[in-house]
Amino acid sequence: MEREIVEKVKAQFGRQAERYAESRPHATGTSLDLMVEWATPTATDRVLDVATGTGFTAFAFASFARRVVATDLTANMLIQAHRLAGERTLKNLLYSLAEAEALPFRDGVFDISTCRIAPHHFGGVPRFLAEMHRVLRSGGTLVLCDSSTPEDPDTSAWQQETERIRDPSHVRNYSPSEWRRMTEEAGFHVERMSTEHRSNLSLSNWVRTAGNDPTTVRLLRERYLKASPEVRNAFQIRFEGEEIHFSWMLAILLARRT
Repeated sequence: MEREIVEKVKAQFGRQAERYAESRPHATGTSLDLMVEWATPTATDRVLDVATGTGFTAFAFASFARRVVATDLTANMLIQAHRLAGERTLKNLLYSLAEAEALPFRDGVFDISTCRIAPHHFGGVPRFLAEMHRVLRSGGTLVLCDSSTPEDPDTSAWQQETERIRDPSHVRNYSPSEWRRMTEEAGFHVERMSTEHRSNLSLSNWVRTAGNDPTTVRLLRERYLKASPEVRNAFQIRFEGEEIHFSWMLAILLARRT
């Protein structure tokens, strides 16, 4: 991971770890349920959750698996994950401070690897996928979920810029076709993919989680108010009084290590 991106991620998520621990879009959702359903973890499985944040994906898999190793780039996130796991009395989790593109594990040691709502912060997604391939056993399962972007370049550009204004550590949301291509190029066989799920957001909560200052909030509000009809339709933007609601498409995929 490029050092500038690493430092931006550490600064952003180290500062906001407690807020992410309270974030409902990260804690729950049908996308998380689908990841578990597709991966079908069993009591013998060793699971790796990369960029775990405050641990919600790791917790979902820990309810079924033998052991879950949760990694993150930011120590404060892992501290929150450890605290929340204790509240849930989960005892089969281990934690590792690690970059997604340079995992500190031997080859082929995991049965399932997961990553949810994080790769858009990675500076090198192909390297991340190569690492996921390396640490999985032959026939192992990869299940990913991330905010995605429309195939239309103009609509995508609006989303990317909006994300960067809100959070400078944002690198890129990838389209479904890009996710399929990159995953297959890393040596996986993509078995299933869904873009039917969405992350439903309100601007007030979105900027609160990021810790945005009033100037940034005003700039973001203006972008939504002035968004084109195509952008409003793509991201389901609607207005209720002072509140702005919108949604990002999620790309969820299940792949097998060949």
